[in-house]
Amino acid sequence: MKIFLCGIAGVLGSTLAKHFIDKEHEVSGNDKVRIEEAWRLEGYKDKLSYLWKSSTDLKYLDIANADVLIDCALESADRPFGINSPITTLLGNILAPLGVLETVRKLKDDNLKVPVCIYPSSFNVFYGHKADVVIKEDTPPLTSSMYGWTKMAAEQLYMAYHKAYEIPVIVTRVGSAFGPAMRSDELVGRLIIYNLLGKDFNLRSPYAKRLWCYAEDVVSFYDKLIEHASDFVGQILHCAGNRNDEIITNFDLANRVKDVTKSSIEIKLGEYEPGEMINKIPIDFKVDSSKTKKLLGWEPKFDIDTGLIKTM
Repeated sequence: MKIFLCGIAGVLGSTLAKHFIDKEHEVSGNDKVRIEEAWRLEGYKDKLSYLWKSSTDLKYLDIANADVLIDCALESADRPFGINSPITTLLGNILAPLGVLETVRKLKDDNLKVPVCIYPSSFNVFYGHKADVVIKEDTPPLTSSMYGWTKMAAEQLYMAYHKAYEIPVIVTRVGSAFGPAMRSDELVGRLIIYNLLGKDFNLRSPYAKRLWCYAEDVVSFYDKLIEHASDFVGQILHCAGNRNDEIITNFDLANRVKDVTKSSIEIKLGEYEPGEMINKIPIDFKVDSSKTKKLLGWEPKFDIDTGLIKTM
């Protein structure tokens, strides 16, 4: 199978690229860094076709003949500004999908082969719901942050192109993914580093909850999905959870990292980030992804602690 990965040098893109190459798929992709700087792709660079350009600069010949396109890209990364820069978040999460979809639309206009387009979204689109709401694939998004709103908007953008231009689209909402290729400024990465260095940690949004999903479970989900991608066009699926489907607070996560690193650092409770607390209550939620699991025949195999050990 021919697979094109937008944002191939990033966390998700590089993880999927290595996995799909190992599965003997033909992999290509684009990213905004030079191939020499794409350190996550070390050992695989000579096994894929790499385009040094942003998603907004793609031409349809770049993705011609691809069977599946997975859009893992951001037009501009949300760091170092993070969620405190709404403009950066908006540009990052909206411009890249628009560039991809316009490129695919031109393929269709010229009667060329159109790939199934998969958009990995985020469970942040649900963080505005009350704790007693059980989130399913058909639960309407209700978000509490600029990041969640832009991911929700990108989902709708993909679905609009599906309806208006008959582009084959699948939206996948990914839980809080973590693993060896993750960014060091994200929560699990920072916690591991601080614990190994013996430095006390200021934990933001300590009692807000997350549904963590280890990287190997994420790639197994996409394995299942691309096998029969055309069967799921127009659907929203949930790539989320761990072996026990634990939804835990950031404070609980911090203490688990302390356990696996055998550290004794102090976890200091910090302030809440925008959208992480609603009406003075930290975000909390319940999830039922049984529809996706049944459709794909997919179940997460790793519990949180095992994933943390493997990441460390």
